[in-house]
Amino acid sequence: MKNSRMLHTLGPATTDCYRAALVYEKQRSDVTWQLQLHSKFAVVLQAANQRPGDYLLLPTALKLPDGTSWGDLHYRYLNRWRLVDVFTYPLDPLVLVQSSQQTNIVDLHPATLELAREQLGDEVQFRLASSKWAAYQAYRRDGEYCITNQANLLEHEQIVKRWNVDMVWTVYQVQEEN
Repeated sequence: MKNSRMLHTLGPATTDCYRAALVYEKQRSDVTWQLQLHSKFAVVLQAANQRPGDYLLLPTALKLPDGTSWGDLHYRYLNRWRLVDVFTYPLDPLVLVQSSQQTNIVDLHPATLELAREQLGDEVQFRLASSKWAAYQAYRRDGEYCITNQANLLEHEQIVKRWNVDMVWTVYQVQEEN
């Protein structure tokens, strides 16, 4: 009988994290994985840290709205998280889209801020979201620009720029607190 393990990551099912989790499940088919999708990375971290023995999947490009990066988390939890696996899997193509609204608002995930600055400069207002999917939802309300996954788009979107991005994914097991 296969071992059953809980794997926490960012959701919903339209996120790169979810797709990477499915790839990881296939790579580690000796285990029955139960995916737990969370709305924000902060919730992923909180949920996993409350359950020693659970696993969490994080991209190395992770950046929280407060500026905390994957590297910060890696060292912050050095005594609590055990790095058990690393693999590469590309993101869905990233796109910069532009609406007809002239609000000067750019909706994006914090990890893509440098891409936006490179394309648009600093004369726009950056509005950070918990995921690229959430950024696209905000953009649809009143944004002028958005960096999101191409898979999130409606057919009529005006794509300004497209990027193909390889990503490194990390899997940690949460340990008991010392």
